[in-house]
Parts: sequence; structure tokens; C-alpha cells
Amino acid sequence: MRKFIYLTFALCATFSLSAATYTKLEGKPTNGWNGLKVLAVYESSETKAYVWNVSDASKNYVTATITNNKIEGDLADYEITISEEGSNRYYLKTAEGYIGCDAKKNSITFTSGGKECTLTVNGSYTILETNTNTCRFLFNTQASTNRFRFFYDKDKKWNDADFKNICFYVLGDVEQEENKNKLDLQYAHVEMYACESKFPTQSNPYDQYFMTFMFLAQEEDDEAVPQVGLEFLAPTQYSIEGTYRSDYTPGQKYFLNCQAGSKHSYYIFPNNSAQGWGQASLELAEMKITKVGKSTEPNAYVYHIKLVFTDSNKKIWTLDKDMNVYAWWFDCNRQTDPISNMDPVAFALESGNHTTQTEGSTTAISSVQSATNCQKIIRDGNLFILRDGKTYTVTGQEVH
Repeated sequence: MRKFIYLTFALCATFSLSAATYTKLEGKPTNGWNGLKVLAVYESSETKAYVWNVSDASKNYVTATITNNKIEGDLADYEITISEEGSNRYYLKTAEGYIGCDAKKNSITFTSGGKECTLTVNGSYTILETNTNTCRFLFNTQASTNRFRFFYDKDKKWNDADFKNICFYVLGDVEQEENKNKLDLQYAHVEMYACESKFPTQSNPYDQYFMTFMFLAQEEDDEAVPQVGLEFLAPTQYSIEGTYRSDYTPGQKYFLNCQAGSKHSYYIFPNNSAQGWGQASLELAEMKITKVGKSTEPNAYVYHIKLVFTDSNKKIWTLDKDMNVYAWWFDCNRQTDPISNMDPVAFALESGNHTTQTEGSTTAISSVQSATNCQKIIRDGNLFILRDGKTYTVTGQEVH
């Protein structure tokens, strides 16, 4: 009996010794990357992780549990060892060899010699790229091809919503730069512009978006700082839900505009200047918006906004909270209506919840754009266009 107990204890001890703890890397390692052992992880949820099993195949992962940004388990076979050769030049070695990607292909190659890569930590995820940064290591969530892989894009814009960023979880105690700064913002509103939006047509009923601007600040006052302005392409006139990224292709739904030189997305922050504030552009951003429910405030819904962005000062900022979001819909013809004269329609980001009826002679809808006798009306809580006795939806389709 004692022998059985001893063997049981020995087996448990062996299991405990083989388990290790890995911690999410959220900032650049203070003492550099050289010698670090990491796991490549896709965070399926706040508690569920897919860990790359260092193969190039469909379903090339094992599952693990995330607890307080840590993963525990016997995962040594899936570790990646990093060697640092110079300024943002790294080689990543697995049990199968050094990893890289064939030029202009979606692949993972394993070689005996190192393949030069670049690494960047953006707070919520790690960017691993190779081949002059035209191949990025991502997780494809499509059910038929669930997998980790380097994915190629000559324009360096990974616009497929099925491609998800990965994280590095590092073995052992590693000191990280504290370069994530939490934003203390209380006020949010969005403006949707029909005049700059894309409507579906009979030949293409699915390709549509609404050009949207989101303003985030400590308070409603335009002079309040900090301030964040974000230009993005929402899926419909009533919805802002979704995951928006600056590395999606411009002109498509869920694109968040942080293009080089663009002033459409910006960050205004307090500093020590005489004016009391400074301004930075956004270089990289990801935002997830989820509806929580109707607000007690008029013309508002409660949304959970999770935002991470890197500004032009190389600082990382985060926002992760429920917020009242107020909304306005602008129906305009930019050629005749200057910004200051556009006619807003207050709405609650849900079909059937418009709260204001307005009239006007211009519209962005092609079927009535040149009409001089048209009227915007509210019917059964929905916005329509009335022209020459016929009723149209805001996408230009006649209602019978």
C-alpha cells in the first residue's frame, strides 16, 4: 500500500515539475529579446488560448487556459527561442528549426539557418513579420482552415477579418517596459456621414459601409483633454459594433483610418506646453465595440469600447470600459452642403429609434440626389425619403 502511495506521489511530483508558467508580453522586454522563450498564442477569449504547436498544418494548436494574463502547463515542446542580432533583427527557433516564410506566399518554413524577422509589441498583441515585413504571423479563424501561419500581403495591409493578431507569452520573470497608458475618458459620440458613405446597389447588395467619426474625451467640451478622434468605416447606418483595425485595407468595412500623414485620426494629450496640450497622430490602432444596451440618456446607447493604439510618440494607450455613446446621422450632398450646414438626424444607433424629424432638399442617395422636392420622414420609427409621392429607404431602394 505504501509503495502505491509513493508511486502516486512521484507521478504527481513529476507532473508538477514539468508544468511551467508563461506571462503575456505587453511591453518591450527591458533587457532585450535575446534568449527569451515564448509561446505564440491566439486569445480566443479572455480565458481560452490557442497555443501554436510549431507545425504548419490545419488546426496547428493546442488549447490552454488564461488566468490573469498567465498560462500554465507542460508546453516546453511549443516554445520559441529568440536570438537578437541587431536593431529589430531577430531569429526565432523552434523544435522544428528556425521559422520564416517563403516570399509572396502564405506559409511557415523551417530551416537550419535563421530567417531574419522583426518584432513589435503593441500592448494587446505582438507583431511578428518577415520578408521585408510583407509576411505577418497571424491566426486564421476560418473554421475550415483554423491555423497559425505567416500570411503574405504585398501592401502590408491584412484586411481579412478572419486574420487575428497573436500574442507572445514569455517563460519566466521578464521585466517589461511599462509603455501602456490607460485613458481616463468619459464622453463619446459618433457622427455618420451619408454623403461619404457607400450604399448597396442591386448588382452589389453587400458591399456597403458608413463613414463614421468617433470623438472620445473626458467631457463633452471640445477643449477637454485628453481627446481621441477616430475615423472608421461602420458596417451599416445603425450599427457601430465590430472590430476595427488600421491594418485593414482602406475603403473596406471595419477599416480604422491611421494612414501615414492622415489627420483623420488623432490624439490630443496634456503636456507642459503653454497651451496645456499637445497633438499626435495615430500610427497603429485596434478597436472592438460591443453593444451593452439602451442608455437612460436620450439619443444614446451603452457600448463597451476596447481600444489600443500607438501614437506618433511611440506611446501605447488603452481604453477598456462601458460608455454612453451619443450619435448623429448626417444626410448631405458635399458639393452643395458645407460641413457647418449639414442637417443632423439624432438617432439611437438602432433601426426604429430615430428621435428627430427633419426636412431638406439634399440627400446623398443617388436616386433622389438631384431632386428639389424631397422630404425626410420618420415612419414607424424608421427614416425614409419621400419624393414625388414615392417612398425610399436611405439606401435608395423604393418602398412599396
